[in-house]
Amino acid sequence: MLEVIILPLEKVWFSRRARRWDVDENGRFSWTAKIEIWDWDNCTVSLARTLKDKKLIVVVRSNDTKISRYKGKKPVELRFMNGFDVTKVLEPKTESYTARENIPEKKEGPKKRLVFQLDDDYWIWEWVEDGVDMRSTNTYRIYQLISKEISHPNLSLSDNIFDVELESNKDRVVPVIYQPAVDALDNFVREVHCAESPANGDGLYEVEVTIIFNDEQLRRHMELNSIYRVIRRLLYGRTLDIETFKILVRKDVSNNRLVFEKIYSGDNKIEEDDIHEDQPPAPKHKIRYYFIDTYHPVVFINTSNHAMAEHDANHDIWKWEYVPWLSNVPIKFGNKTRKKIERGFKPWFRFW
Repeated sequence: MLEVIILPLEKVWFSRRARRWDVDENGRFSWTAKIEIWDWDNCTVSLARTLKDKKLIVVVRSNDTKISRYKGKKPVELRFMNGFDVTKVLEPKTESYTARENIPEKKEGPKKRLVFQLDDDYWIWEWVEDGVDMRSTNTYRIYQLISKEISHPNLSLSDNIFDVELESNKDRVVPVIYQPAVDALDNFVREVHCAESPANGDGLYEVEVTIIFNDEQLRRHMELNSIYRVIRRLLYGRTLDIETFKILVRKDVSNNRLVFEKIYSGDNKIEEDDIHEDQPPAPKHKIRYYFIDTYHPVVFINTSNHAMAEHDANHDIWKWEYVPWLSNVPIKFGNKTRKKIERGFKPWFRFW
């Protein structure tokens, strides 16, 4: 359970030391032995603390604008999120630095930066000019807040809601979806549909959430991709992948549940592509996190075949943050049922 503090919204850089992952020419995802420092600009920072072990968590968000052919060649905002535990922070210092040195076409510098380090592998910083008072910078203000939170914990532990500077959509229950941001996999989300059932006498109702993905490319069994694509086209009339889960909504939100029948990931990660946990009768999972308020449960897509869970199994990878009700997102948001969506495709066997 988390309560989040939003830090100053001015943008900063974020750097992380991590292993390089690789997607080879055949589409197999793997972690390499090479460790590098990766730099991202245009980032905001927030803090959280877990209820169970009271660890301090730093949550970094970034965004980018792209032209989406899928949305009619309109500009869309790609949202990204990365979170990690923190136990120590070092005092800020100035130094000469070259950003994105491992990406030649995006390299910037060397220039002077103000930077502070978190644990062994994370840095928050900004470019500065000579003569600037570092105490007036956004980087220094963030450092002060994190340092104070480490030495004198102040975050309350009252709820499990991600506090984000966005407007909620309180007209209906809509999940926020996180997915490992690995562009080369082509398995990203295209559409999210939420179909509500009528409420019963106790106020209980279900939201059937159907996610349409651009593709379902196998990773561990990538040699079967071509055959699998043909089979999907014959059986379902599509190569798009479609997955469905349910949100069980009660009057008492503490009793809200998620049901991932045949698509629960457990603790399996992005490398896996044949995960179908929670066979019928599927268990009801307690919602671990909400986004902004209790109208928006958080769901993590964890594997390459789009198995999902109420928790994140890929902590080392940036996530796409899909907030369906925003107007400038790269996905389409609707209210179709799974049955209606499937009727829009023409399987081969219908004609024979």
